Amino acid sequence: MISFNKTIAYTKNWKYTFIIALILGAFVPLLLITLEPFDNSNSFSFKYAILLGYAICIAIPLVILHPFENYIYEKQTNRWFVINEFFYILLSLLVIFLFSFFYHFIIIRNQTSISIELIWSFVKFFCLPFTPIVVPLWLYLRSKYGIIEVPLYDEKKLEKSKSITITGTNKSEVLTISESDFIYAKAQQNYVDVYFDTESGTQQKTLRSTLSNIMKQLPNAWQVHRSYLVNLDYLKSIEGNARKRSIRLSQTEEDIPISQMYYKALSARLSNSSQKLQD
Repeated sequence: MISFNKTIAYTKNWKYTFIIALILGAFVPLLLITLEPFDNSNSFSFKYAILLGYAICIAIPLVILHPFENYIYEKQTNRWFVINEFFYILLSLLVIFLFSFFYHFIIIRNQTSISIELIWSFVKFFCLPFTPIVVPLWLYLRSKYGIIEVPLYDEKKLEKSKSITITGTNKSEVLTISESDFIYAKAQQNYVDVYFDTESGTQQKTLRSTLSNIMKQLPNAWQVHRSYLVNLDYLKSIEGNARKRSIRLSQTEEDIPISQMYYKALSARLSNSSQKLQD
């Protein structure tokens, strides 16, 4: 079962957004030329030039929607979830279908009479059959050019922290702490152990919940493994080798495993930073 709250790579860079738009824009006319969906002969004047126009119907919506998806990404503190990707694809498809419809009926056919039935017929018989072919390539490209951003240590974050309340599946399970006091969380079956800093040292509270549910409630929580969330403000060191890596946090002695995907994101971020980690 897909976890809609799982963090995934996000294509933030405009350069890669343009690349994806160009690839998909070229791919769709190629499909049209190959499959000839319009009529039996597909022999109309300036056929290839007209079919290339559908590339614009793909590329422009992707470029137009990119500032909006970037806004959501930044509002979520540079995190992108499966649920975000799901709704982004649906919205983009809707816009692409509308662009394609108006291009087909107004520009190509010079038709002025438009109805909801006509739009639905176009989407049903022309757009939807191509969707299972185009979307997998689209998702692959977004994953290929996407990144998972990782925040770096920032003392100002710790100084300006606010109080947050974490709840488990049972509403009676409540933990209220300072945002900056959260250290890490560890999932074990149907429970999550939350570790946090106090004046008397590190303490732990167990909540009946899932890791994804806890992550939604913790602004400073970043997934580094399928079973671990950490507050990277406490990041002290990265240890191990390519086969097995772990991270150390300043407030705990536990070795926290880090998956390869998250390690790549973290190392890329650190390579552009002045922050030094102990080996």
